[in-house]
Amino acid sequence: MKKYLVYLSVAIGIGMSVSCTKKFEDMQHNPETLKVVPAGNFLNSILFNGVNAGLRESHRINNELMQVTVSQVSSSDWHRYIIKTTESDYPWENYYITLNNVKDMRTSAKLAGERNSEAIALTLWAWMFQQLTDIYGDIPYTDALRGYPDNQLQNRFDRQQDVYGDLIAKLDTANRLFINDSIRGLEQGEDLLFNSAAVPAGMTKWKKLCNSLRLRLLMRIAHKSDAARLELANMLADQKKYPVMMNNDESAVLKYTNVKPFQNPFFSARDYDFNTDRGIGAYFVDALNSWKDPRIPIWIQPAGDGAFRGLPSGFRPEVFDTVASVKAATLHVNLKKSNLIGTIMTYAEVEFIRAEAIHRGYAPGNAQTAYENGVRASITYWGAKVPDDFFSRAGIAYNNSLEQICTQKYFALFFNDMQQWFEYRRTGFPAIPRGDGIPAGTNMPQRMMYPIIVQTINSANYNDVIARQGADALATKVWWSK
Repeated sequence: MKKYLVYLSVAIGIGMSVSCTKKFEDMQHNPETLKVVPAGNFLNSILFNGVNAGLRESHRINNELMQVTVSQVSSSDWHRYIIKTTESDYPWENYYITLNNVKDMRTSAKLAGERNSEAIALTLWAWMFQQLTDIYGDIPYTDALRGYPDNQLQNRFDRQQDVYGDLIAKLDTANRLFINDSIRGLEQGEDLLFNSAAVPAGMTKWKKLCNSLRLRLLMRIAHKSDAARLELANMLADQKKYPVMMNNDESAVLKYTNVKPFQNPFFSARDYDFNTDRGIGAYFVDALNSWKDPRIPIWIQPAGDGAFRGLPSGFRPEVFDTVASVKAATLHVNLKKSNLIGTIMTYAEVEFIRAEAIHRGYAPGNAQTAYENGVRASITYWGAKVPDDFFSRAGIAYNNSLEQICTQKYFALFFNDMQQWFEYRRTGFPAIPRGDGIPAGTNMPQRMMYPIIVQTINSANYNDVIARQGADALATKVWWSK
């Protein structure tokens, strides 16, 4: 019975910490055990599992929806906007499981008076809960993470706007908690993100990640909230109070050691398995080709004849044999071992947020400068050189349009969990073409459906949330996209 309740608690989003079985068994008999677990002990597993969950969804679903790749397998319909309900299970379970460890990390940090560790836990809490609410809409939040032994299996769903409000507030709290250049609470090897135990400036980078994530949250709801727009402007105007990423070195990217267990999740995959019969999307590669973009040979493996040739997304099923026979370019196999794809957030995204805020009139400044900084940061992040004439090229030269800012942001978000999909739902950009094989009346999915076990075990609250939010369907818009 105990194991059954543990499974249910995880599956419906109210789970328990699973950092290790022994720890859980001890806590059943002595809840005070948590006091002796240093907060830093939780960090690397949280980072590893959280980043890997995002990478899996980026590779499997986001890239297909957003035309980065196109499947040449007849059974795959993601690029036609058809997503099976079972796909909902993985992000739900993995983020909630990992968030239990975040909760334990924060509790341990507070007990020990470790301000930096508590601030890091709050930052990670906001990062992962934003993923969940952007994927599903309304989610268990206030009552979440109250699983076994409390037996709280019936948890209400919070409105997305309330989740966002609390996440933004928690990041503000974290910003005030951070003690710059302090390594208290973390020991050598306990921070794969910024190595803050060995490098004093690492804690400053954590603070900048906290505030940069807060910019991301505020921008996503700025069109829905006057207060969010004002706070976004305040943050951009006061870099002393709200320091954010200012260069690529401050980007939040998990540094895979590629030594077990901290390996890129694709590290051991065969080339075939990594690409899984997927070619590069025609929209994606054609745009890069038109700009002679220096990221092409880093991101894309050419076809056998050397061509950077893409596949049309959303093609009709009856032309499958024709599409399957095309010798298309693929994702570059070097990405399997790259330590650049474990992205939480990059400096380039911060600059594109700044450019959009200025363009929309939310904040003063020069949108062109921010736009060019974002493009330049993305290219150099991947180790490429920006050509001298790049910003005078057609399609790249700044034209003072929101579409251009959002399109370049889309490319900068390559392999950044599901951010491309989230941003498309918010802005409608880039202008990706609609394939003629997409069923009539079917449009870009606006969310993923709740896992079936949630519908079954938490039926009363499930019925309440769909009555409020709308049908549990791919087409139902979440609060910020309405």
